[in-house]
Amino acid sequence: MKKIFSLLLTTVLSLTMTTVLFAKSPEGNGKEWKVIVSVDDQVTYVYKNNELVRKMICSTGIVDGDKDTPLGDYILNESGEKRDDFFFSKRFGEGGKWWVGFIGGVYLFHSVPVDAKGNIIKEEEKLLGKQASHGCVRLSMDDAYWFYSTVPDGAKVHIQMESNL
Repeated sequence: MKKIFSLLLTTVLSLTMTTVLFAKSPEGNGKEWKVIVSVDDQVTYVYKNNELVRKMICSTGIVDGDKDTPLGDYILNESGEKRDDFFFSKRFGEGGKWWVGFIGGVYLFHSVPVDAKGNIIKEEEKLLGKQASHGCVRLSMDDAYWFYSTVPDGAKVHIQMESNL
């Protein structure tokens, strides 16, 4: 029994340590980075030192006055406390992987929606490239992981209606 408890405790501590390690901001100076989201085009552009690094299809909020993705200028994870590898909202019945907050963590960049066990919700995944979220910016699994593990805290975020890039 002691061996099972010890193995379980080691596993839990290991998983906790992994989460903490992954929740750190990637290395780099956030001031070198800029993220631009075009709501009309449903595309997220990531720049480093004014050079385009990655262009990603996204899904922003449904424009209805309640679920809109807020337009304007923000700082990615300004508090340094809004970045992790998984969340689940009972209120919405879905969550996401590899999330980073902006506007105090109320709005996030994260993967396409997943269920409580972390499985992709296929119906929601099919909506990528269309306005579909509750205000967050959804990315494909690959793009969400890349964003989470590459773009450092402090990066500028600009969300605009039209694309003039």
